[in-house]
Amino acid sequence: MSHADLAKYFKTEKQFKFSTDFFTDAENYEVWDEIDFSDLQEVEGENTFEIKAEDIKFYAEGGLDDNPLMNDEEYAKKSPYGGLVVHPIFITSICFWCVGVKGKGNWIRTPGARNPGQVLEIYEYFKVGETIHVRMKPQDRYIKRGKCYLQYQMNAYNQDNVLKCRMYATLILPRTRPDIRKFLKGIRGLSD
Repeated sequence: MSHADLAKYFKTEKQFKFSTDFFTDAENYEVWDEIDFSDLQEVEGENTFEIKAEDIKFYAEGGLDDNPLMNDEEYAKKSPYGGLVVHPIFITSICFWCVGVKGKGNWIRTPGARNPGQVLEIYEYFKVGETIHVRMKPQDRYIKRGKCYLQYQMNAYNQDNVLKCRMYATLILPRTRPDIRKFLKGIRGLSD
C-alpha cells in the first residue's frame, strides 16, 4: 500500500510527516552483522516526540480501544489521572518517531524484520505536553533456530530528563546487507 493510499487514514500531524516507506534509505540501515558491540554508549535518537492529545486519542482509536480515559479529554480530566491516559504500547510509536532513519537504531525499520516481542519497564506514565527523547544502545545479538535476533535498550526521557520508560526492542532481522537487498527485490523467505 502506498503512502498516498495510507494517507486517507491519517489524522494527526505526525502521521502526515512520518515516512511509511521503510524501503527508503534501507541501504543505510544498520545490519545485524555490522552492529558494533565494542561501543555500548547510549546515543540520542534523531527526533523528539511532543505528546499531543491527538496522538493519544488516535492511538486508542487505531487499537479499537474505546476507553474514555484514552480518548475523551473532558472525561479524563475529571478522573484521578487528571488527563488522558496513554496506552502502554504507545512507546512503540514514540521510539519509531525518535529513532528516525539515520544513525543507530534505524534497524527497527528494516524491511523483512519480524517482531518476536518487546519488554517494557514503565517508570512514569507519559503525559500530554511532554517532549520525549530516546537514548539507545545495543543490548544483545544472537542466533536462535537459525534466525538472527537483535535487541536494543531504548530509554525514553521527558524534557526534564526523567526516565519514563525502558524498552528492550527485539527484532528478527535479515543477517546481511545482501539479504536486505534480496528482500527489497521481492525475494522473501530469508532463512525461514
